Amino acid sequence: MFIVQKLETMHLSSSQSEVARYLLDKKLEIENLTIYELARETYTSPATIIRLAKKLGYEGYEAFKKDFLDEQKYILTHFKNIDPNFPFTKNDTIQTIASKMTILTKESAEDTLSLIKHDNLQKAVSLLQKSRVIHLSAISYSLLLGQTFQLNMNRIGKLVNICSVEGEELFMSNLIQKEDCLLMISYSGQIDQMIQLARLAKRKGVPIIVITSLGDNELKKYGDIVLNISTREKLYSKIGGFVNENSIKLILDILYACYFERDYETNLNKRIHISKESETTRVASLEIMKESES
Repeated sequence: MFIVQKLETMHLSSSQSEVARYLLDKKLEIENLTIYELARETYTSPATIIRLAKKLGYEGYEAFKKDFLDEQKYILTHFKNIDPNFPFTKNDTIQTIASKMTILTKESAEDTLSLIKHDNLQKAVSLLQKSRVIHLSAISYSLLLGQTFQLNMNRIGKLVNICSVEGEELFMSNLIQKEDCLLMISYSGQIDQMIQLARLAKRKGVPIIVITSLGDNELKKYGDIVLNISTREKLYSKIGGFVNENSIKLILDILYACYFERDYETNLNKRIHISKESETTRVASLEIMKESES
């Protein structure tokens, strides 16, 4: 959950509500305000602001202000020309829809890239590389995207185990060993069974990579590494999950590509060998698709 959502929905005292209203109204304009200046502007006190920050999970005003400003900068960038929840209207022509969906895909990718932190990505790839088996937990569309990741990894000889039956996630804890890695994908980060699986894996000392939305959620608390999905869509009020699905696929593709690069020649040879051995009946009619004879 974003800070702005918390400020809008959580129970606050009257003085804390004054501070919240000011923050929601001024947004990035508070960047240079000290706690004393903010207190003066809201006719409150520094103690009130500190209590509000602590209610939101922060030790003090400066830590809260930094995250609030980072969140505002994120919200105000990308997706300026298109609504991620309703990217087209009922009166759009098919060519207009095609154009808007293409723009949406591009903006989803740029938004996702802006969220990727070098160190987190590097640590995630190292965990995947060191793991005996990668166990992947997801539901619905995220599960389908996870299956594509599984296919790619399996074709370079890295075993990815997916629990594809909803409700079976909890039985995965018996299969997961300390030498393995758990990769969890959830936009909301509030799926009860996935949270329970994460809790069980954490007790066993299994490293966990979480791919999820920005802001606070329960699943994120169990992640050793968190990779953020583009967070622009409502949970239900939308035409489709275009943005978060594009974002998840891109993150998984990046993980695969970075893993592949760690041992490029070996993985390339494995990929070609496994494909040749497994797809003996596959032929190409177009010249550009044909393999060389060597």
